[in-house]
Amino acid sequence: MAKEIPGASRTKDSEGAIMRGQLSDRVLLVDDELLFRKLLSRYLVVAGYVVRTAVDGLDALEKLRARLPDLIISGLNMPRMPGLELLHVVRSRFPQIPVMVISAEPPDAMPAGLAADAYYHKNGFGFDQLLETNSDLTIKLPLRPAPRLDDNEPLQARWDENGHYVIDCDDCLREFSVPCVFHRGREEKWTTCVHCRKFVRFFVADGDP
Repeated sequence: MAKEIPGASRTKDSEGAIMRGQLSDRVLLVDDELLFRKLLSRYLVVAGYVVRTAVDGLDALEKLRARLPDLIISGLNMPRMPGLELLHVVRSRFPQIPVMVISAEPPDAMPAGLAADAYYHKNGFGFDQLLETNSDLTIKLPLRPAPRLDDNEPLQARWDENGHYVIDCDDCLREFSVPCVFHRGREEKWTTCVHCRKFVRFFVADGDP
């Protein structure tokens, strides 16, 4: 018998929905509100999902490096990397993963072109309906092909004429720069992205200063 959760609706529909999650269904829950994150995570675990949490988009990217989930549930207004930027990264790097947005803003207030597969209002959303949508998203995966990812290929840096080389991180898709303190030529180097802290291997093309 499922454990009773304070505040959860125990209707006939909710008891049926509690069985929708499977142990193979992994959810990454991203939100900066601790109480909300704990509450929703607990609901999802009782419903049968394996849940990992992240406090913002950059934290979520670290979790994605370890293991890809079957579904991402994300808030929008978060520090460091907000939900819209995270959605852009996920759509660029992991388009096969469905994304549900949970926000206190009404759906018609969402920016045009929001790349989400589902939306729920953060305050007072129906938990049964959320579980139903979770199940649909994990069963009916979006028809978006996954890009070929090759972490073994070094990135090419470019010269910015200010004594720095500029690198586009292939993890968070943000740009950052490092001082030019190495020899000329195609010499591979390692650095760390100042945004997401991923180790990045890069080189400088022959002919650059």
